[in-house]
Amino acid sequence: MTESKNGRTAMNVRFGAFEVDLEGRRLLKRGMPIALREQSFQVLAALMEQPGEIVTREELRRRLWSSDTFVDFEVALNSAVSRLRDALGDSANSPSFIETIPKRGYRFVVPILKRPAVAVMPFVNQTGDPKDEYFSDGLTDELVRGLSRVQGLRVTAGSVVFRFKGQRCDARQIGNELGVEAVLEGSVWRSGDGIRISVNLVGVKDGFNLWAQRFDSNLGDVFTIQDEVCSAVAEAMHIRLASQLPKAHPRNATAYMQYLKGAYLLKKRHPDGIRRAFEYHQEAIRLEPDWAEPYYSAAMSYIVRTIYGEIPPRTALAEAESLVSKGLALDENLAILHSTLGMLRMFQWRWAESEKAHRWAISLEPANAFPHQCYPILCSFLGRHEDAVFHASKAVELDPLDLMTNFRLVQANCYARRYDEAVRAGRIAIELTPDSPYTYFYLALSLAVLGSKEEAWEMASMGRKLAGGMPLGEGYFGYIAGVLGHPVEALHVVTELETRRKQGYGPALPIAWTYLGLAETDVGLNWLETALAERDPFLGSAMVFPAYDAIRNQARFKQLVHQLKLST
Repeated sequence: MTESKNGRTAMNVRFGAFEVDLEGRRLLKRGMPIALREQSFQVLAALMEQPGEIVTREELRRRLWSSDTFVDFEVALNSAVSRLRDALGDSANSPSFIETIPKRGYRFVVPILKRPAVAVMPFVNQTGDPKDEYFSDGLTDELVRGLSRVQGLRVTAGSVVFRFKGQRCDARQIGNELGVEAVLEGSVWRSGDGIRISVNLVGVKDGFNLWAQRFDSNLGDVFTIQDEVCSAVAEAMHIRLASQLPKAHPRNATAYMQYLKGAYLLKKRHPDGIRRAFEYHQEAIRLEPDWAEPYYSAAMSYIVRTIYGEIPPRTALAEAESLVSKGLALDENLAILHSTLGMLRMFQWRWAESEKAHRWAISLEPANAFPHQCYPILCSFLGRHEDAVFHASKAVELDPLDLMTNFRLVQANCYARRYDEAVRAGRIAIELTPDSPYTYFYLALSLAVLGSKEEAWEMASMGRKLAGGMPLGEGYFGYIAGVLGHPVEALHVVTELETRRKQGYGPALPIAWTYLGLAETDVGLNWLETALAERDPFLGSAMVFPAYDAIRNQARFKQLVHQLKLST
């Protein structure tokens, strides 16, 4: 089971390596979609509704074909079952999933158990200092992540529960709203190295405590406490633990605190916060060089700052490469590091290597939203829009209130030229995460194409205000200003960006976009060629970004695409 957009559970059922999305009518294997025709999916759904029981051929006939449909039923049903077995890698002679009952029907032989669900409420910071919110929030995130790795347990996404932060809510009411069986509440108090963590697991059905504990200890024991809480929750919900809990904890408590501070800031995606996050993560690495997770965070900081246009790609991506390599050498099974490698390879235009890294990340943690929200941009760049929208939607399903998952869905639809859907997703995203500047820009791009010029201008202006003067945001704004007939504003963007280049580093690509918006194509192409020479990572959007539509047939642009090794 997974989370739907409103935070309640959506009907997803897992068996073995497979997951069935009954609402979306999709079959997945380790998080990746498997092609399956509608009739085969209906057969699967019918069998899963009655696991261990015989579903007759007559029942399947009535379900798949109406009484007025004329079809060779025997042949059609045999074909549907055969395709389903092929998709599952199953055999009629030695079935692992679907057993044939001669002359009667079929039986789904894998037991399907309903997985209990828990929601981890934001831990209350009882220290009294708002500066310590990073610690209480970080502890909540770590428990969500740890419990998410427990097989057989569903955990409500962190972004969903954080909307209850600071509210006095009844656990039973929240549990019923979220569609879970239990709610984990807690508080944390910290003074120096001393900590007190109080935890309470409440059953939603009757409001009784399933488990409660108070831990009086020091920072060095926080990881042991996290593991103990996860184990106790699993036991209280009658889940037998194997070895699913993460073991790679840092030994240095101060390194962990620095990591939490950086993660708290990186999640917000504000330029100043990303710079500060990088400093915290560098300090965490210095204090605990054998711990893999800060390498992901530090590498991602380099990548994000490069995309924003703040630092030169050649040096920044090389630094990110070094950090990712060191992190993977410490923990080769950390999904977030493989996703970061996938992003890095994509921005280096090494498409096949990026694909491999993204797919491996998803296979490692198919229920983690992060690998799914990183992958769509590669799919879009390569023109695989169905895959892009699928994984962006999956990321939103897994983490419905997160800033980046919602943005990625807007972006994927815009790149696919599904502008009506991009606008619909954009309006939802802005309502949920109003501080995301790039959501405003992609909403503005879509509105402009659909002819809603006044609203497009309003959205672009809001995006520029939130982007804090970063060159990437200025480039989006400059292009939209030119397209919407605001040449004065567009030329002001060009002047500012060209001045920045004279004073230090400034990317060429946003300047190219602005000139293209002004329909000055020759000048725009000159700047695109400069961006190519400087290895601007976002040139990978050449086949999908709307700014290039007017120059796609020009020889100079085709040559640029050829050098990027993109298919036309």
